Amino acid sequence: MSEARDFYAMLKILFANPCLIMMLGDWRTGKTDTSLLIAYLALKWKIIERIGSNIWTYNNPSVEYVTSMGGLRRFLWQDRSVKLFAFDEALTHLPRRRAMSKKSVDVISLIPELSKAHGRMIFIAQTEKVDSELFDTAFLRATMRKESKTVLTVRSKLFESVSFQGVPRSPIRFDKDRLAEFSVSESVGFDTLSLEGKCATMYVDGLPMGKIGETLGIDRQQVRRNIRKVVKAYLSQERIELVKSPEPVPETDSSETES
Repeated sequence: MSEARDFYAMLKILFANPCLIMMLGDWRTGKTDTSLLIAYLALKWKIIERIGSNIWTYNNPSVEYVTSMGGLRRFLWQDRSVKLFAFDEALTHLPRRRAMSKKSVDVISLIPELSKAHGRMIFIAQTEKVDSELFDTAFLRATMRKESKTVLTVRSKLFESVSFQGVPRSPIRFDKDRLAEFSVSESVGFDTLSLEGKCATMYVDGLPMGKIGETLGIDRQQVRRNIRKVVKAYLSQERIELVKSPEPVPETDSSETES
C-alpha cells in the first residue's frame, strides 16, 4: 500500500480511544477482507493488542472466534488489553426493520461499555440499512466504504475525507461463503450448563464477577457462591480420585482353612 504511512496515521487517530466504525460496501467489494486487513495492521503496528470476530478464519490464532453475546462480553472484559472486534454480516444480525429485536438491543446496549472494556468495533454491512442506533451513537468515529476491491473511502469528523487506492488483500484468510454467525445465546454446550457451571466457565475465561452477574442476571455474591460451590465439588472429586483404592483381600477356600 503506497499510502501506508497515511493509513497508519489514520488508524492511530481512529483507535486512540474506544470507538465504533462502520464498514460499508456493495456485494463482493472486499469489505470483510479489508476489515481483517485493518485488524491485522492495527495489531502489527501495536495500535491494538487483541483481535476478535464472528468471521471464521483459516488457522489464525491471532483472531479469536466469537459467535455469541456471552462470548463477546467475555472477549471485551477478559482483560484490560486494547482489543478490536470485527462484526460481520451486521445487516443480517442488526437490520433496521427489526430494530427492537433482542439481538439488536443487546448488541447496542453493549456499545457504551466499550470505553471501560478498552474495546473498538467494526460493523461490516452491505448497505446503511442496519439499525440506525449504530449511526447515532457517540462512539461512531468513522464510516468506511469499499468503492471497489482496491479502493477505500473514509469519512470521519476527526479528519478530512480520504481515499486509499491499491488496497491489498488481508493476510488473514477466511471462507467467503461461510456465514458469519452471531446469536444472543451461547452455544448448546454452554446452554446445557447449570447456573453454577456458567459462572465458573465465565470466571475461568477471565470475566469479572460483576460482569458475570450482569450477564446472567444475578448479584455478585451469588456469582461468588456459585464459583465456590463448583471449586469445592471439583476438589472433592479430585480427592476421591487421588485416594488409592486398598488392595483386595484374596478369598480363601473354607476347606483349606478347616484342614
